[in-house]
Formats: sequence, C-alpha cells, structure tokens
Amino acid sequence: MTPVPRILLAIADGLLCRSVAGHLRATAGWSVTEAADSAEALGRARDHDLAVVDEALDGPTLCLRLREDGITLPLLLLGAAGTPRCCGIEAVVSKPLRLPILTARIREILSRPAGLSIGRWRFDENRSVLDGEGGALVRLTAKESAILGRLHRAAGQVVARETLLDEVWGYGAGIDTHTLETHIYKLRRKLGGGVLVSENGGYRLEEKS
Repeated sequence: MTPVPRILLAIADGLLCRSVAGHLRATAGWSVTEAADSAEALGRARDHDLAVVDEALDGPTLCLRLREDGITLPLLLLGAAGTPRCCGIEAVVSKPLRLPILTARIREILSRPAGLSIGRWRFDENRSVLDGEGGALVRLTAKESAILGRLHRAAGQVVARETLLDEVWGYGAGIDTHTLETHIYKLRRKLGGGVLVSENGGYRLEEKS
C-alpha cells in the first residue's frame, strides 16, 4: 500500500492555512500538518514529505534554516509573482494563492524521482547518482557525492575550500592539496556548465529560477 504523502504547512495567516489544509485533505487525500510558526515548522519538518512555506512567515530564512539542519524534503514557497528561488527552495507558487494551482504543483513535485534538484539533475546522495531526463544516469564517487551534498545543504551559499577539505577528507588547516580541485573539475563535467561556481575562495551551487 502506498503511504499517504505528508504535507507541512507553515503559513502566516491562520485562516488561509486552515483553508489550504482542508482543500488538500479533501481533494488529494493527503495528511496535512499546520505549523503555527517557524519554530514549530523546524521541529516537525523531518516527519513530512513536502513543506509549503509562506514568504510572509520569513519564508526564505526558514527554508535556509531547514537546509542548514540537514532537512532535505522539497520546499515550496508561497510568494509574490516573480519571487526568485533561493535557499534550496524547490518551487515558488505566486500569491494571491489559487488552491487548484497549489495542489497541482505539490502533486507534480511529489511525483518526481527521489532526490534533490540540482541544475537539470535529481541528486540522490544515498545512491551517489544524478538522474536526468529520459533515463539519463550519472554515477558519482563517494567523495563527489559528499561534496555535492555539502554544497546543496549550504543552499546557494559559498562553502570555503578549507571547510570541504576538513568535512569531506578530514584534512586539517594548512594542508596544501589539489585533491579537491580535481574532484570539482570532474563534478563540473558531470553536472554541466554554470551549476558549480567558484567564488571567494570556495564553491557554491548556482540557484536557477
């Protein structure tokens, strides 16, 4: 039996939150949890399959904190039309909110293969693979996978070279090695151009809208 998807709602307007929750339960049959504030959303996110986060609830900051805590569930932001994706956000649904559009967007995200969205790929850190359209599959080494996972958790922020050397290889400060650069070069070839960016002595993943 297929498990019922669990949706977390972190919406500032209590009346709107209850309306959205009722619609998702009635039309899609999903299990829906309503979080009263950012703290409750942070505490409950790990038990869900997708989170809908309101920009009015300081949504981008909440999304960044979720990613920093290692929470990898898809994040859907409710924001003004034209709001850019950032902080590891999977998609943006513009306000004023239309419930059928929100439901369809959630359904589309839940139907995707397991993994994290990076450029044109779905990254599955547990399997160390990149899944692409049309069944394309690119295998990663354990170190490549660890680098990519760390960069994704940084949610578009720069991760220093020294941090990657320490966390992925366990090298202490002052170690001079080209090992990281070699892995970055190979990752860029696998990901394609414009995804893995060098900046300020470190690396980050380019967020695409």
